[in-house]
Amino acid sequence: MKALVLDELIWPDLNAVLPEIKAAVIPAGSCEQHGPNTTFNTDTARAYSFSKMIGERFGKQLLICPPLSYGISVHHMSFPGTITLRCETYIHMLIDIAVALGKHGIKRIIYLNGHGGNTGSLNVVINTLKYEYGIDAYYSGIGLNVFEEGITKEMGWTKRHGHASESETSQAMALCPEVVREDRKQGEIVEEFIVRGKDSPFRYGGCAWDWKTDASANGALGDARLANLEDGIRLNQIALNKVEKMIRYIIEKR
Repeated sequence: MKALVLDELIWPDLNAVLPEIKAAVIPAGSCEQHGPNTTFNTDTARAYSFSKMIGERFGKQLLICPPLSYGISVHHMSFPGTITLRCETYIHMLIDIAVALGKHGIKRIIYLNGHGGNTGSLNVVINTLKYEYGIDAYYSGIGLNVFEEGITKEMGWTKRHGHASESETSQAMALCPEVVREDRKQGEIVEEFIVRGKDSPFRYGGCAWDWKTDASANGALGDARLANLEDGIRLNQIALNKVEKMIRYIIEKR
């Protein structure tokens, strides 16, 4: 099926199919450093491309909205070029977009999130929309947290993959190859990564932290030199299938 993409429509087109739309999808990204491996647009491009692929599975039932290209990236501000919003700004933007769609009769909103730093704000957004505006809202990741089960020891990937690593870069090759640099490098990971791993001191809590000093000196995790298109396509299909299942539940049973 052809995805229903708002960027590609004129208003009479949308008006004609408005009664068939069951939910709107809002891709949530960021403008932040991704080490020496992928561009600042990586999370946004992944989220938007992924959302369009999901749209192809639902046709006119889903309206794929333009992506939000800025997010919560305070922990990446040590790297020049990163742009972050304040949490309150980001929350208001996401709520305003949903309320505007609600005025057109679209009362279900699904945020597809390409950046982990956005999740805390997204939790606030979906609860505010439901209990203060009467709009059903949901969110899902699209990356490592969704397809991690497909990563096996036989692949030879590092244990600390994630941001700008082999896993994210492989998915980017499948979704938005234009963001991937050919001359990729291994992450310069800080040994005591304070927020990841079973022995991390803040695994079950939280702290304000800085990516350069607390995670990776060159901004990347893992080893993006191991990234490849074949694994990217396979892992992305796992993510697509899981998110499709979630959306079908939303539009058929909620």
